[in-house]
Amino acid sequence: MRLFLKEDKGSFTIETTLVFPGLLMFTLVGVFFCIIIFQMGTAGYMAHKVSGELAYTWNSTNKDIKTGDITVQEYTGMPSGDGLYWRITDNDILGFFNLSGFTGDDVVNEKKRKADVYQNAMSLKVDYNNNLIYSEVEVEATSSLFIPSFIKTLIGSEVQASSSHVVTETPELVRTANFAKYLWSEFGISGALGDAVDSITSFFGGE
Repeated sequence: MRLFLKEDKGSFTIETTLVFPGLLMFTLVGVFFCIIIFQMGTAGYMAHKVSGELAYTWNSTNKDIKTGDITVQEYTGMPSGDGLYWRITDNDILGFFNLSGFTGDDVVNEKKRKADVYQNAMSLKVDYNNNLIYSEVEVEATSSLFIPSFIKTLIGSEVQASSSHVVTETPELVRTANFAKYLWSEFGISGALGDAVDSITSFFGGE
């Protein structure tokens, strides 16, 4: 027995038998971790990409989501385009007052459906928030994890990422600024509000 313990024959095989399973598990965990990080990054990129493209093309349901191309016949107010005053009722402006559902053409949902071209890659959920002062498009991307089922039971079977973009439209911004300027000139300090302040001041004996 002592001679057997003193011999070093087969020691490499024993050491390999002890070390190799741990090394293999460490390698597999690293591979699965990289897969999860990659899919999280892909979901985040897709959410950012789609929300940005939808925000950029939000001013027309006919704009191509990828290129923004549109024909002259599809301009706003044209027969093949959106209604000239679609922002009044069909831009979910009534949703700010919890009065959604009173519009004829559901322009908001039509614009959301433009994201369907990316649905094959992963599941996308599109929300539009009209906050009266500004509006934004929010996209949530969900990607299934391609990893063994026993790991899915531990960490879940999918990853999610979300991104939002503010809808920026220069003509609408100019119109809103001019409208605000008009309101200020009519009801600002120098307008009707100023007259009301003067009347109250004079009523209480002020000059």
